[in-house]
Amino acid sequence: MNRRAALRALGTGLVASLAGCSGSRIDGSVTSNETPLALSHEYATQATYSGTRVFVDVTAENAGNDPITLEERVPNVTCTFLDDAGETLHEAGIELLEPLDAGESTTLEFPLTIDTEDVTRYELRCEWVEA
Repeated sequence: MNRRAALRALGTGLVASLAGCSGSRIDGSVTSNETPLALSHEYATQATYSGTRVFVDVTAENAGNDPITLEERVPNVTCTFLDDAGETLHEAGIELLEPLDAGESTTLEFPLTIDTEDVTRYELRCEWVEA
């Protein structure tokens, strides 16, 4: 492969990896948590043929001393994507489906596929809901 072809291939790959990615940083926080789950989170963007996707990956660890059995009540983690004015772009909730012993963790993923250029932050809430 000659030098020009190599540079073209490298440039095409770089442009494809950046295509559609949001130009600004997206901030995230846990705004409320009434459960013993410790929530750690991060976001990522992914360019696709149809546009950009924003993913918030949440690791929920049972930081309590007792298992979460899901018999009477279940932790529900909600992710709200917001624009610069604080308006909700999208909101989704996920209930834990499997019990968690003390110290165990599970991973949750919240995707945003619309209004990805407008999102500036996300907020996480975790609350108990009836099983």
